[in-house]
Amino acid sequence: MMGNVNNIHFNKFPIEQIFSRRRKVLIGIASIAIVCGSLIGLDPMRLLSGNNLKLAGDFMSAALSPAMDYENPVPGAEPFLITVVKSVLMTLRFALLAMSVSIPIGAILAFFSTTTWWPKIKNKRGLKLLLMGTHIISKSWIAFARSIHELMWGLLFITAIGISTTAAIIAVSIPFSGILAKIYSEIIEEHSRDVQKLFRSIGAGTLSSFCIGIIPQALPDLFSYTFYRLECALRTATVFGFIGIETIGYRIKLSSDEFHYHEVWTYLYVLFGTIAMLEWWSRSIRKRLGGSEI
Repeated sequence: MMGNVNNIHFNKFPIEQIFSRRRKVLIGIASIAIVCGSLIGLDPMRLLSGNNLKLAGDFMSAALSPAMDYENPVPGAEPFLITVVKSVLMTLRFALLAMSVSIPIGAILAFFSTTTWWPKIKNKRGLKLLLMGTHIISKSWIAFARSIHELMWGLLFITAIGISTTAAIIAVSIPFSGILAKIYSEIIEEHSRDVQKLFRSIGAGTLSSFCIGIIPQALPDLFSYTFYRLECALRTATVFGFIGIETIGYRIKLSSDEFHYHEVWTYLYVLFGTIAMLEWWSRSIRKRLGGSEI
């Protein structure tokens, strides 16, 4: 009787279920995280050592009472809330300018890195070689541009021409144009080509059938991803403030260095509100274009 119970228990929980594929993957990821953490000297207990825990507590508690004025007022300084508004507007201008450069470059690169608009190239060896060459060059530049982070580009250009908005815009535009080009081309190629083929069958040209048959379908997704990259540009502009560009990140750094955490949270809340408005704007435009809600 006991042997039967053991057999039933063993059959109910086989060893294959204990070490299922999903659990093996999770165990593997956890093992890699532990090994990598030990190699870089990760020590969570440092948060509890010295004054670190108190500083973390002060920072988190300041979130409940964001500043409405300077914690250490300076005579003659402009009002704190005016400084906050100017900082976020500067950050937004930075992001919009970077995107206004990245979007057209990304669209051009996406066009040349996709094959959906190619004409029939049978028995046209010269045209085929030209298209293939353009395709390879575009793909290579896209891979190169997005393989280096914008902060690395920023350090390179700031070292070359000094701390300036121009250097930062160039640094952001290079990788962002590559990322936009990659995603734009993938979005275009994922959509159905039935309408494009229909227009070609009735004699429409290569480019016209591409513009009419593919682009309208892809437009909602293209807009959605463009707005997402605008949010990324806003966050990137904030980070560039920590290396001297006068965005909201620059103000956050100044307040953080003085341990004015209530001011820091005011800047963070305003930044969050700006990104939330961009998200709402993106959804409204996508809805008007007939895209699905995300």
